[in-house]
Amino acid sequence: MSEKTVWNEQLRLRFAVIALLLCGVSSTMALPSDGSDIDDDWQEQRLLQPSASQLRQESRGQVFIYDGLEYGQVQQVMSAQFDRIQNMMFTRIQHLPPTGSGPVEVEDDGCE
Repeated sequence: MSEKTVWNEQLRLRFAVIALLLCGVSSTMALPSDGSDIDDDWQEQRLLQPSASQLRQESRGQVFIYDGLEYGQVQQVMSAQFDRIQNMMFTRIQHLPPTGSGPVEVEDDGCE
């Protein structure tokens, strides 16, 4: 293996570690710091009724990744919170069946 190849592999490894660390930090930023229980709908609350702190973070460019929301919720936000959507990313959007029964179809967005 050439020295350049080894250097490139080391650089890739460093980027991978940084990406993993950033993912871990961003996922814990949404957790309450007071140790209280987390509601099941914390993402929906953050989405529709953000705190002043969350809005300040967004104004500084922070993007929050929402995971596993129902399609109707995403559409509601696209209309009601249009001025904030540049700071949102949605993954694994759940599409409910038209009949209301049956399996939920999860949108494959390629994010893991």
